[in-house]
Amino acid sequence: TRYCNITCDACFAVNDPRSQKSLLQIEEELQILLRLRRCDAMLIAGGEPLTHPFIVEITGMVKEAKVKPIIVTNGVGLDAALVHELRRAGAHGFTFHVDSHQARPGWQGKNEMELNVLRQSFAEMVSAEGGLTCAFNTTIFPDSLEYVPDIVRWAAQNVDKVHILTLIAVRMMSPDWPYDYYVGKDKVDLTSMAYFSDNHYRNLTTSEIFQEVKKILPDFELCAYLGGTAISHSLKWTLGCQIGHAKRSFGSLGARSMEVLQNFSHLTRGKYLAYTKPSLQHKAKSLFLLSFIDPELRKAAKNYFLSVMRNPVWLFRKLRSQSINILQPLDILSTGEEDACDGCPNKTYWKGRLISACRLDDYIRFGAPVRIVPKAKT
Repeated sequence: TRYCNITCDACFAVNDPRSQKSLLQIEEELQILLRLRRCDAMLIAGGEPLTHPFIVEITGMVKEAKVKPIIVTNGVGLDAALVHELRRAGAHGFTFHVDSHQARPGWQGKNEMELNVLRQSFAEMVSAEGGLTCAFNTTIFPDSLEYVPDIVRWAAQNVDKVHILTLIAVRMMSPDWPYDYYVGKDKVDLTSMAYFSDNHYRNLTTSEIFQEVKKILPDFELCAYLGGTAISHSLKWTLGCQIGHAKRSFGSLGARSMEVLQNFSHLTRGKYLAYTKPSLQHKAKSLFLLSFIDPELRKAAKNYFLSVMRNPVWLFRKLRSQSINILQPLDILSTGEEDACDGCPNKTYWKGRLISACRLDDYIRFGAPVRIVPKAKT
């Protein structure tokens, strides 16, 4: 469904209460998706997927297709009973989108630090059920950039419950931009599109958000990234993996270890790894075995063993891994070129083909992605 029960300032999808798909349609699209791309996890998203009356059946359908069902939700209407029902149907985990620019009942006007109380309630609900991955997405606006350290501190303190934290730099189109918009030869009006806003937000970058993360986790480093389709070295979709416990982070997984782990998964299962089981993330000490090939892991291992020498009790404390990812969505260059995520991992279905999920509204409304052309100078 493309219907949602709240509104978010930076949503890229039009809220459509008449968009609910039938189980038959979902099953057909799922099978085509899996023929077009071999994937490890399938995001069940919307809109708000929990508003679909057959969300439990949809989850079971994805599980039967032998991929991991991940439910992407705002959490409104979710309770322990529904978490239990979805886990029994085969849910692998939940990704909660929580940020301060949502019209969320009872939480309007709260900043990101105050919203950590809500995040905590979701994390504890999922943890109490057991065996599920728990992830959080937060869109970062210029007025919430200063709160990134508070979000990261909260996540690091809950490394046993929160397995993935994704920070997304805001991107919206503005009416004062010096561009015209076309589909084919026809000029189009974008004012009704969800990603078009009268509010002008400065485009934050991955590097800016990364520096805020480092204020809390000074040893944190990124280990993988996707570049841009126009600027190959732009940091569009970045991944990091910190290792620690609730009291301290010791460092990060390095690029070499990530390469080994992903290639091993692909060689043995035919799939690149996504959404690791919590039981594996809770065995992070075993990652130190890769220290001989990974300089970043060697630093983390050194920090850990020095801490154990100072406080031997920490030797018996479990270490956990936690992914911290930073996304810098589509940028528009002065030429009108679009710098999108190269090799987009977030594909969805449209008329028998894979398209980037962030462009789905263009296809639904216009039948093709919008082309951006600089206005003629007068």
